[in-house]
Amino acid sequence: MRDARVVDTGLEYPPGDRVRLRVVHRDQRTTVSDEGAAVERAGCPTGWREVAQRIENDLVVNVSRQGTVSLPVSHRGCGLGEEEVVRRIGEASLALYQDLLDLE
Repeated sequence: MRDARVVDTGLEYPPGDRVRLRVVHRDQRTTVSDEGAAVERAGCPTGWREVAQRIENDLVVNVSRQGTVSLPVSHRGCGLGEEEVVRRIGEASLALYQDLLDLE
């Protein structure tokens, strides 16, 4: 079974453009993603992958080659819960967007 919803984080890229994340529940797995929104808004200036790698390391998230910021949710007691993952991905997406704008 697959269930997907969009979550508004309360954060904004530029004013009025909300950071919204996709939360997908599939069988026993849940993934939270910005669906590439930060890179879509900021573009891919020269050096964007280095910025993405820094965000990955500093905020402990995944950033795909296409610029999607994501993390799985742990349904066991030893990992991050859904609320924490949503918060982290929202902050990481916003940080990536802001850092990419600084490259231009």
